[in-house]
Amino acid sequence: MKYRGSVLADSTTPVRLLLAARLFRSVWQGALVADFALYLGRLDWRGEQIGALFAASFVVGAALSLLVGPLSDRCGYQRLLVGYEAAVAGLFVAATCSANSLLISIAATFGGFGRGANGAPGCFVPVELAWLATLMPERRRASVFSVNTALGFVGMAIGGIIAAGPGLWKGWLDGPAAFRPLFAIGAALALVNVGLLSSTGAGGNGRPIAADRHGRTATMDWPRGLLLRVTAVNVCNGLSVGLSGPLIAYWFATKFRVGPIEIGALMLAGFLSAAVCAVGVGIVVERTAAATVFILMQWVSLLLMLALPFGASFPMAATTWVIKFALERGSGGVLEAVNVGLAGPGRWGLASGLTVGSLALPRSVGPLMAGHWIASAAFAPPLLAAVVLQATYLILYQAALVKKQRQANRLAHRTNG
Repeated sequence: MKYRGSVLADSTTPVRLLLAARLFRSVWQGALVADFALYLGRLDWRGEQIGALFAASFVVGAALSLLVGPLSDRCGYQRLLVGYEAAVAGLFVAATCSANSLLISIAATFGGFGRGANGAPGCFVPVELAWLATLMPERRRASVFSVNTALGFVGMAIGGIIAAGPGLWKGWLDGPAAFRPLFAIGAALALVNVGLLSSTGAGGNGRPIAADRHGRTATMDWPRGLLLRVTAVNVCNGLSVGLSGPLIAYWFATKFRVGPIEIGALMLAGFLSAAVCAVGVGIVVERTAAATVFILMQWVSLLLMLALPFGASFPMAATTWVIKFALERGSGGVLEAVNVGLAGPGRWGLASGLTVGSLALPRSVGPLMAGHWIASAAFAPPLLAAVVLQATYLILYQAALVKKQRQANRLAHRTNG
C-alpha cells in the first residue's frame, strides 16, 4: 500500500483534536523534563529525595493506569481525559503559588511533573490510545500513532526552548522563583486542552467506529496469552527506562556541571531528532512489520546507551544521547500500536492499561537507584544496568512475538486447509 503523504489531512476532526492535545501537553512536559529536577535542586532537595519523588510518581501512575484503562472502555474516553486536563491545570496553579515541599510532591506525583512523557496524559495514556484506536482502522494505526509520537516530540522540543527561560530571566527572578513561570505556562496549556477535548464530539465507548474495506472491524488476531506474556516482559523494560530516563537532565547537569541553557538545548536536539525519526518510522511501517522495525531500532539504541557513560566531554556525551534518544523514543508510536492491539475491540483500554502499568510500576524503582548513584558521582552504573535490563527485555519481547507469529501461521494454515 502506498503511504499517504498527510496522515493529518486524511484523519477525522476528533483524531486531529486528540493529536493537537498531545502537542500542547508535550510543551509543558518538555520544559519540566529539563528543569523540574533542577528546580528541586534549587529548593535544596537531595538526589535521593528527587529520585524518591519520581519513584512515587511512577507507582501512582502505574496503579491508576491499571484502573483507568478498563474503566475507560465502559464509561467513555472523553470525560476522563477532560477531567485529567482540568486536574493538571489546578496542580500547576498550586505549584505556581507555592514551593511547599508537600504541595510540590503531591502536584508532581499526580501531575507527572518532570517525567518527560512525550505528551502522553500520565496515567490516562491508556484512555488516549484506546480512543485513537476506535477512530482508526488497524492498517493505519501504526502510522497515526507514529504521528502522535512525532507531534509529542515537537512539543517537547518547544518546551526545551522554554526550559532555557530560568537562565535568561534570572535578572528579574532568581533562585527557585525563576522556575515558577514554567508552571503558569503549564496551567494555560492544560486549560487549552480542556477546550480541545471537550469539542471533539466523539467521546468513545470502547467500540471501534473504523472498519476495513470489507466493512469488518479491523483487529489483530493475537493469541489470548500474548497480552499477559508481554505484560510480564515489560518489567525489564520499565526497570531499564527508570534507570536511564527520568533523571537524565540531572545526570548531565551533575556530571558536566552545566545549567538550564545547556540542558534545554540538549533536550531540544533530542526531541527534534526523535520527532523526525518518528515520522520516518511512520512511513516505513506502512510497508514493513511494525514489531520488526521497533526491535531493530531498540537494539541500535541500546549500543549507544552502552557508550554514553564513557563520553569524555559534554558535547560527545550529548551527541551520543541525542542519537540514542531519537532511535529509542522515535519508535514509541509503533510499540503503542502493537500493544494496543493485544486485545480485541472493547478491550483496548484494558490492553493499554496493562502494558502501560506493567512498564510504569517497575520504572519507579529506577529513579531511586539512579538518584543515589548520581548524587554519589557514580555516573556509569545506572546506564550500564539499564543496558543489561533492556537487552533482556528485547530478547524476551522478540521471543514472544515470534511465538505469536508461529501460532498465527498454524491457525491460518488450518483455516485455509
